[in-house]
Amino acid sequence: MKIHQISLGLSFVSLIGLIGCTEQTTGRICEYDPASGQPNPLGEQASFRIREQGGDTIFTYQPDPSEMLDQTVELSGRRELTYRNTDLDTARVILIQNPEHYKRLIDKESTEYFAAVNESLTCR
Repeated sequence: MKIHQISLGLSFVSLIGLIGCTEQTTGRICEYDPASGQPNPLGEQASFRIREQGGDTIFTYQPDPSEMLDQTVELSGRRELTYRNTDLDTARVILIQNPEHYKRLIDKESTEYFAAVNESLTCR
């Protein structure tokens, strides 16, 4: 009985350790929220997300839903831009200050800059 309690206690400590590791490698997420009432500056079908992961900040842009080529083949237009060893707030400023990075991420010439998209994001 005592061995079972020790084993259970060690399992619990291991689980807490795993949760702690997960929290250290995953941070905030910012994305457009239709419930905010603001129009999506990238269009109704586009999605834009920023996430912190392992000390990096990753910007993900998907111009529209994935295209189904047939019943088992899906094509995604998703593109990602990563600022390594950069927290989310700093990465947002860097992207605002570097319109060329933003144009490369969305893969097109745009009259809109990241600042307009940035203002439409909700973070959690």
